[in-house]
Amino acid sequence: MSKSANPGELRTPITVIRIVRTTDSEGYPSQHDVNVFGEGKMVYVKWVNVHGTDAYIAMQLQAREPATITCRYSAQITKDCLIYKGSDPEPFEIESIDNVEERGRWMEIKVKRREAAR
Repeated sequence: MSKSANPGELRTPITVIRIVRTTDSEGYPSQHDVNVFGEGKMVYVKWVNVHGTDAYIAMQLQAREPATITCRYSAQITKDCLIYKGSDPEPFEIESIDNVEERGRWMEIKVKRREAAR
């Protein structure tokens, strides 16, 4: 059975950001965030927080706030992207991406809260 979501379940807005690293004219490295879907655009997804036995496994792996996102397929979303849920200022990082049944219709993305720099 294929993993998918009904249109009514796609109610959580997310912003998908890719960090672009460049070198300026003087040779100094710089980086800036780019929304992969266009400036100010959000995508609606099905967001399910981890629960049950998966929550215990996540605690053992010391994952902060793990969740599973189901959304329409987009090749623009890669493992290098960061995901912001709604207006939450703290990003989630992508652990894995599954192109469901390799059909290019749905994606299942496992995320966890990004760890603070040490």
